Amino acid sequence: MMTVSTSLESPRRDSVSAHDPPRDTRSLVLAWIRRARESQIRHYTMADRLTRYGRRLGLAVIGITAATGTSAFLSLVATGVSPGVRVAIGMTSLSAAVLASLQTFLRYSERAELHRRAGAQYGAVRRRLEAIHAADSRAPDVREIDAVRDELDHIAQTAPHLPRRLAVSAPVSDPR
Repeated sequence: MMTVSTSLESPRRDSVSAHDPPRDTRSLVLAWIRRARESQIRHYTMADRLTRYGRRLGLAVIGITAATGTSAFLSLVATGVSPGVRVAIGMTSLSAAVLASLQTFLRYSERAELHRRAGAQYGAVRRRLEAIHAADSRAPDVREIDAVRDELDHIAQTAPHLPRRLAVSAPVSDPR
């Protein structure tokens, strides 16, 4: 956010909205390396999170389905099962069906794989940029820079969305 100044002093910029674009190709390559690394890490983090959610939901479905099946079998065998127990078995059966439907609807495994793929693509571009940077030429080939930019644009367009809270709060640790 820009602050309005009535004097001749230069306007101050808020640190959140201030963007200082790179002034040369080397700075641009370094900025792209940083952004590709951050995107790679965040997509891997999201993939791990979705895998964990899917596993937990799957275990809940298995547990509740097994308990429901066992309870239903026992209620059929036992002659004097109270109506309350039968209602509990019915509710457990219903919750198992709801959880199984959620597991299908939320597609945790599929979404995790999409984030893993995006993380791998960002990692490949990051390594390519690091090679360009390590070549230590004063001015990297413009065609190569354009190709990397096009690749980054393509990945950004096809990668699954990352929740804003993950983009802000995810710790940036070493990528895979």
